[in-house]
Amino acid sequence: MKVMLTVKADELKLANTLTKFGEKYSRMTYKLTRRAKDYLLEVDLDSEDLGEFIRRLNHLKDITYNIEEMRGGGLLDKINVSLLRTNSDALVGKEAFVKKTVDPLDGGVVKLGGELWLAKPVNDCSIINEGSKVRVVRVEGVSLIVEGVTDEECPC
Repeated sequence: MKVMLTVKADELKLANTLTKFGEKYSRMTYKLTRRAKDYLLEVDLDSEDLGEFIRRLNHLKDITYNIEEMRGGGLLDKINVSLLRTNSDALVGKEAFVKKTVDPLDGGVVKLGGELWLAKPVNDCSIINEGSKVRVVRVEGVSLIVEGVTDEECPC
């Protein structure tokens, strides 16, 4: 199976992860190409190993990636694979409103999609006041890492 990804990550950590994965899964090969703002990663691996490969990528801190293309021959080439983000991955980029002030020490609470979530600011120096609008940058455990968008007040 061939997978092409656009990746934004620390080059050393990414290369280390790819090397370790390649040692354990010897049938995997990859090509990492540096571009202006990201990397193009071309991976050739067994389709059974794809889930483990993605899981290992998700362990890298501050990584963002997008699967651009998947080719595997047979049925995979004949179907249209929807790469819909689900679960916590689907929260990244969504906007929410602060219900309890979000600060670096104690965190806070935001309301997203009718649910209350624990939140921490992406910047260790920022405090986001109650009622402010925020955007989810990433998910760490059960907490949303957020950044302020505007000082727009919560309509709820």
